[in-house]
Amino acid sequence: MSALSKFETPEPAEDQLIASIADILQRKMERDYKPGATRRDAHAKHVALVRAVFTVEPDLPPELRVGLFSRPCSYDAWVRLSNANGEPQSDAIADVRGCAIKVLGVAGARIAESDEPAVQDFLMVSMPTMPLGTVKLFHDAIYYSIESTMLLFVAKMLLTGRAATLKAMRRVKLHPTSPVDIRYWSTTPYLFGPEQAAKYSVVPTSSRRSTLPATLTDTYLSDNLEQHLAEADASFDFKLQLRTQPTMPIEDAAVEWTEAQSPFVKVAALRIPKQDFRSAERDEMSERLTFSPAHAGVDHRPIGAVNRARMRIYKLLSSFRHARDQRAPAP
Repeated sequence: MSALSKFETPEPAEDQLIASIADILQRKMERDYKPGATRRDAHAKHVALVRAVFTVEPDLPPELRVGLFSRPCSYDAWVRLSNANGEPQSDAIADVRGCAIKVLGVAGARIAESDEPAVQDFLMVSMPTMPLGTVKLFHDAIYYSIESTMLLFVAKMLLTGRAATLKAMRRVKLHPTSPVDIRYWSTTPYLFGPEQAAKYSVVPTSSRRSTLPATLTDTYLSDNLEQHLAEADASFDFKLQLRTQPTMPIEDAAVEWTEAQSPFVKVAALRIPKQDFRSAERDEMSERLTFSPAHAGVDHRPIGAVNRARMRIYKLLSSFRHARDQRAPAP
């Protein structure tokens, strides 16, 4: 395990649980996909990969001028919008939706776990918390759903008084009008300099909004976004929420940091210009790109059990996927 920040406390048997999760998921990928067509273990279907511009706000207060946000600057970025399910499935199926941002050309030292220089990744989903907020719970869900039966996991959750977690897992699946019409959250915390911790969120600000079609097709999210970006830019406010109280946990991503405890503050803008993203070249780029919490500067180190697990698991599975398909990762 890498060195922990002052905010972190490891879970019991954390290393063994992480290794088991990675092993289960890799074997599932081997079973589900032929060599040459290996998809991600989660967020397998991308709705779109789009070019974007990430612009740090001018005149931030001193306590927010940290790392990437230390000075006003505009950066090119990639944004991968996705359905969260581990198997490619129709947009018409209710699901958690994902928004992964890769900010390019970022100066400064990277954390030791990063295998990409000069980038900062922000991984977010369409819910403020991760219902399975510990490595142990995540491991159990992976194990029972893949190696055994999900019914046993449900029974275990009910017997241990976690019915609310099961309800939360069902409630977070949605049918948005468009992937740029909804809010996304990091769900997990990150350092914000050596003395602070923070979570992130992007909030849609586009003047144009899509409508839900009468019939939800397999590609309705891509279709609506294509129409949007043919007519107008899309935009988000990128916001940050500082940890202000000890009751805002680091090690359990299932507990929401409420805005009553600490409001989100805008620190940057994300603009997705008008563009045509539906091409074989863009689809291939989406498969070549790797997104990870580990692609971070030292001031924005991922913290907490779920992030420690993701950094290791994502790297192992991404390396496996690219090597198996003989595909070079995107530079």
